[in-house]
Amino acid sequence: MKVQTYLINLDGSHERLENAKKQLDSIDWSFERFPAFDGRGKSLSSFENYDDQQARQTLGRSLLNSEIGCYLSHYHCVSAFLESDADYLIVLEDDMQLSDNFKSVTTQLLDFLYANKNLEWHLINIAANKKKITKDITQINNHTLWHAYFPILGLGLIWSRKGAEEFIEKGKMITMPVDVFFQNWLSQSAKGLGVWPALVTPSDMDSDIWSEAKAKNIQRKELENRDWSYSLKKKQRILHNKILAIKNLYSHK
Repeated sequence: MKVQTYLINLDGSHERLENAKKQLDSIDWSFERFPAFDGRGKSLSSFENYDDQQARQTLGRSLLNSEIGCYLSHYHCVSAFLESDADYLIVLEDDMQLSDNFKSVTTQLLDFLYANKNLEWHLINIAANKKKITKDITQINNHTLWHAYFPILGLGLIWSRKGAEEFIEKGKMITMPVDVFFQNWLSQSAKGLGVWPALVTPSDMDSDIWSEAKAKNIQRKELENRDWSYSLKKKQRILHNKILAIKNLYSHK
């Protein structure tokens, strides 16, 4: 079994890199820094695969250029993984805090996945902030692996090659934030898993995505330029995904 770990880090974000590197080095976890795509300051029209019309139709707002940068960072990570011979890919964002038992649980989790190749899955969220609409698969050191209503947070992820291949195909056009795409996609396929309690949690560092709003001293909703349908579309999307998750819950024996 071969596992690749990428740490997404924006050029110039030295403090984040040092904080993440210190944690990973302390547990002797091999990783490669993956340069994040810097979307800040770029016009939306400069992103070749971004569909603003579809984004507004789906979300009731445009994406921020930093959100598109985050999406592309994950997309490029997965693309690089598929060019390697690794069996699994772990993607960590640099504003993360590892749990005390990250190494032992993750190692046992990977061993379980490798030994149970009949288990169909595409992506595992190891940074869930909630556990809901789930069905347990196995227990690992007081942590549970479960079929998930896929959590919104891309802080810590584990990819299978099949999942990576499908993301590259289905996720090429950008119409929503990457974590929203994951939830929509995996609610339909029922191939998203989660780990609870989380193995990765957010650190107390400020988000790069919202640094522009802070710099301009405006609220998030103003920066996003939401239209009147934003709240309604968000509620409809979440309800739709929850209904799918409940149906999937009873389809897994």
